[in-house]
Amino acid sequence: MKKSLIILVIVTIFILSVPSITYGLSKKKDPGTLDVTEVNQLIKEIEKSDDMIVSNSSGKYSIDYTILDIEENVLYTSLEQESETAHAMSIVEATKERDTIRDIYVDGKHVGWVIIYNKIAELELEFYAFYSKIFLWSYFLAAILWIAYSVMIYYRVVRPFDNLKEFAGAVAQGDLDRPLEMDRGNIFGAFTESFDIMREELNEARQREYEANVSKRELIAQLSHDIKTPVASIKAMSEVLGAKSEQSGDEFTKTKVEAIGAKADQIDSLVSNLFASTLEELEQLEVKAVEVESLVLKEIIKMADFNSKVVYQDIPECIIYLDKLRVSQVITNIIYNSYKYADTEIDMEAHTDEEFLYLSFTDHGGGAPEEDLPFIMEKFRRGKNAEGKEGAGLGLSIARNLMNDMRGTIECENAAGGFRVTIGFRLA
Repeated sequence: MKKSLIILVIVTIFILSVPSITYGLSKKKDPGTLDVTEVNQLIKEIEKSDDMIVSNSSGKYSIDYTILDIEENVLYTSLEQESETAHAMSIVEATKERDTIRDIYVDGKHVGWVIIYNKIAELELEFYAFYSKIFLWSYFLAAILWIAYSVMIYYRVVRPFDNLKEFAGAVAQGDLDRPLEMDRGNIFGAFTESFDIMREELNEARQREYEANVSKRELIAQLSHDIKTPVASIKAMSEVLGAKSEQSGDEFTKTKVEAIGAKADQIDSLVSNLFASTLEELEQLEVKAVEVESLVLKEIIKMADFNSKVVYQDIPECIIYLDKLRVSQVITNIIYNSYKYADTEIDMEAHTDEEFLYLSFTDHGGGAPEEDLPFIMEKFRRGKNAEGKEGAGLGLSIARNLMNDMRGTIECENAAGGFRVTIGFRLA
């Protein structure tokens, strides 16, 4: 590329110097020089003539001339008729035009003049016209060469660079399936193949990473599922022991058994959330929303409110879309979070609009920090007031995704001195 640029510059300099060289060579010649011998011969022939008229109709002389008598009357001119008005026909005019003026003497007496027309002006016009053509053609040729070089630069440098730029942007956005076309004819040809190999390696590495992540999630899901069985056994045994201790009146044993049952419930809730989150990432968490009567929500709330802290309000009767199992998960998460962070009564309100049935759950525990509200439904995000509380920050994230899958809504806000979660179910 550098070598071709040097050659182009040298050729351009040579082409642009042609007009100057032509001009210099032409100036060395004097196209307007008169043949003195021819002029003297013409004058002698005029002086010998009786009427001072010497015709050049035969083309004997290479010069154009006009013969004037002593009173400056035109006796003869070798000019064609249409050219007479463009040339001097008097001594004054000839002087202005810088024509050659020679006296005519007969027997020592001045009888007239001969005006020999100066052709330098005409020749110079012809020369400058010719020189202008050379100048224009030289610059035109130089411009064509530079345009051709620019086109070559575009196809060999600019366009391949743009392709590399687009390719890098696609790779940065994660598109590793589009190959980079290889062209060894451009300046980046040597890099193209390397970049495409890099793309293939990144694609394979991403596929390996994806498979590894899937394997880890499958392992977590399996472990979560396996943990739920012994936890269920612990809960069942704690219930049996609690019933026996209550019958025997052993308060100490009853207290400890209830603590064991509560911890088992916490473990079961955490494992359920982890299991649901893992299945969701594996896209195995099925949601099948069907048309259901809204009254089923009251039954779901009662099942989730095992501490009996929800203060109910009538739910409008209507037909809504929901998946009963997934709604149970959502409401259980909301109520359990309220137990854990507020431990107050929970006001449940219900209303409808043209599209949704809304249920609001509001506790009286002071609410969440305002700066945490925009992110409170993000996975693994917990508010500052969650310090010392068990949990992984998955409950509201799972609830949001489940409601979205059911074409519903969920919103969190601080209200009435506490924290409010509102879920919306699409009307049928």
